Amino acid sequence: MTISRACFDRQPLFIREGALRLWGVPLAHRADVCRDRQLYSFNDFFAELCYDKNDGSLTCVCTFTRPQRLEPYLEQVNLDKLADFKPL
Repeated sequence: MTISRACFDRQPLFIREGALRLWGVPLAHRADVCRDRQLYSFNDFFAELCYDKNDGSLTCVCTFTRPQRLEPYLEQVNLDKLADFKPL
């Protein structure tokens, strides 16, 4: 599936979650105080699914292209999966 980041961000929350699960490349998972986070590569950007730790509900889907946002995941990211990623 090919979609621009801007178009992806305009979709409803659960449509974005479904698209990532179907067509995204899962890269890493991490947890902080309040949320569990799953990192995906999708087309030419990254997306992070954020779930509430208490009830497991999806709280947000954040997209980005800046490599600095990957820092919390660097120990987990499989670089082979990033071979096709082409930043803007």
